[in-house]
Amino acid sequence: MIAILVCTLVGCSQSYHWTKSHPAYHKAPYGELAVAGVQDAFVLTRTSWFAKRLDFGDSTQIKSTEFCAQIMLDELRGGYSKLNVLSEKVLAGFPEESQKLDDRIFMKGKLPEQGVVVKDSAGKVPPEILMIHEVIVGTDLKREDYFDYALIHNESQEKSVVQNISAIVSYTLWDNLKQRPLFSAVDEIQHPIVKFSLQDLELLVRASVRQIRSNLYTGVNK
Repeated sequence: MIAILVCTLVGCSQSYHWTKSHPAYHKAPYGELAVAGVQDAFVLTRTSWFAKRLDFGDSTQIKSTEFCAQIMLDELRGGYSKLNVLSEKVLAGFPEESQKLDDRIFMKGKLPEQGVVVKDSAGKVPPEILMIHEVIVGTDLKREDYFDYALIHNESQEKSVVQNISAIVSYTLWDNLKQRPLFSAVDEIQHPIVKFSLQDLELLVRASVRQIRSNLYTGVNK
């Protein structure tokens, strides 16, 4: 009876920490930012659902993810006066690392090896790099189904009635000089829809970028 009462008062749902800051993370990027991984980060789920509602023909997966990547870069350019977009080849040869955000939350992404400094196309060394690991786009998605190791093998149910289009974004702000993650996070963004259009997809991606920027600021010294 006591256990039931406690659950009623405080709730028994699983709570997670979806962000993790390094003790050395003292200042968020402002004005200038280097970013990597955007072009190859997007993955569209429920492709057939989107194909029925977008005029992309048989290339819905390719064209939708290209569209989303371009919108993300456009929104980032609007938030930073100098955006240095690094080549996708920068991360291609690096190993995939696993980062622990919480007891059951792990995220994976390619990170530079220790001692390896990333340079841009001009040969300059950005002090920090925002590395976008993955952006999963779908309908009514929940990030725990993808990043809670106890739940990732569960089959997700495709609902006939869709309330939101979703984006689940995993990323790391990388200290390029000392080769360490300054801030890592998994964001879940829900965009409510009435009648889906390409504009809804654009608004979802723009909201995702705003969430990333907000987390970069609130994650300082957290």
